[in-house]
Amino acid sequence: MTEPTRELPPEEEEPIGNPSFELFVRDGRPIVSGSYFLHPPLRAVEAEWDPTDGDRLVVRADDGSEWYASNVPHEGRVSVVLHPVDGDHPALQKAQAVAHFARD
Repeated sequence: MTEPTRELPPEEEEPIGNPSFELFVRDGRPIVSGSYFLHPPLRAVEAEWDPTDGDRLVVRADDGSEWYASNVPHEGRVSVVLHPVDGDHPALQKAQAVAHFARD
């Protein structure tokens, strides 16, 4: 008798062009290991909780820009989508343009 084929659960896919970022949160402290979260590459160098919103994480990139993610769990391995604090970033514009081109 053959064993049934096992499938992994479907992964939640982020839309192309959205900067996703995976990090570990241990004892309520975000651990940033220099992960890249956008192409062209931006590297996360620091992360801290927003003092005005305890579920919002602010991430600083290696180019000095700041990004945020909302509703971030305070424990475990999490994947979040980052948004520029200033509302826009040239790298995000470029990634979205590439994603738009790929969809067409």
